[in-house]
Amino acid sequence: MHARIIRNILVASVSAGLLLGAAVVAGDAPDALGIMRRVLANRPAISLWLEAELNIQRRGGNSYDLHIFLNGDPKRLRTVYRVTDPEEAAGTTVLMIEGGDTWVCDKGKTEPRKLAPAERAAPFLGGDFGYEDLELAFLRWPNHKFVRESRRLGFDCWVVESTPAPDAPSQYRRVLMWVDKQYMAVVIAEAYDAKNKLLKNFEVKSVRKLDDKGHYIVGQIALENVQKKSRTVLRIREDHTGPLDPALFAPETFVKAAATPPKKP
Repeated sequence: MHARIIRNILVASVSAGLLLGAAVVAGDAPDALGIMRRVLANRPAISLWLEAELNIQRRGGNSYDLHIFLNGDPKRLRTVYRVTDPEEAAGTTVLMIEGGDTWVCDKGKTEPRKLAPAERAAPFLGGDFGYEDLELAFLRWPNHKFVRESRRLGFDCWVVESTPAPDAPSQYRRVLMWVDKQYMAVVIAEAYDAKNKLLKNFEVKSVRKLDDKGHYIVGQIALENVQKKSRTVLRIREDHTGPLDPALFAPETFVKAAATPPKKP
C-alpha cells in the first residue's frame, strides 16, 4: 500500500467495498456503535459507473471484467455487478440492496432469483468474496464492541469487534475492524468462522480520487482466505460519475436495463 498517499486521503469503507467519503475530524473515542454509525454515514451521495477487474489468485483462478453500478443513495445503497468478460461468464448480473435482498441472474438466464439468506456466504464467481463480503454486511451488524486502540499499517486506529444477530445467517462468528481515527476508515478487517478461527483478511490497498469535492472510492481491495490459502483482488480501472437510470437498480429491471457511462465532469 502507498501509505503516504492513503494517509492523506483514506476514508470510510462502506457497502460493496467501493464508496468512500470525505474526511471527518475525530475527537475523543466514541462508543463502538458511534464509530460504526460514522463509518456508514461517511459516504458521498453520487451515482457511479465503475469498470473493474476481479482477479482470483490461485491455481485455476480466473480474471473477470466487470461493470459496477452504484445508485449513490446515502440512505440505502444499491449496487449492481455485471460481468462483461470472459465470454463464458459475460451477462452474469447481481443486484445488492443494502440491508435487504440480493438478486442474481446467471449467464443465459432471463429472470433473476433472490438469494436465500443462507446463500449469502456463497462465493461470487468462485472467488473468495462471498455476497455478504461484497456488501460488507458486518458494518451493519447490531452488536459492536470497542476493543482497544492500535496502530496498523501506520495508521492510528480504533479496533472494533462486531458480531451478527444470533439468528442471522453468516459464515462469520465475529469480525475485527481497524478504523482509522481521523477519517473513520476501515483499513483492515479480520473475519472469524463459527469455530472462532481466522477465516478471511480484508485490506484496502489503494484509493481513487473521483473529483475535487473530496469524493474518493476504493481503488483496490484484497480479500485473503487464510484457511484455503487463496486470495482475490477487486481493482477499479475506470470511474464515471453522473446520474444513472433507476431501472438499473430495481429487481424487476436490473438484468435488462442498459446504461451509458456518464461523462466525467
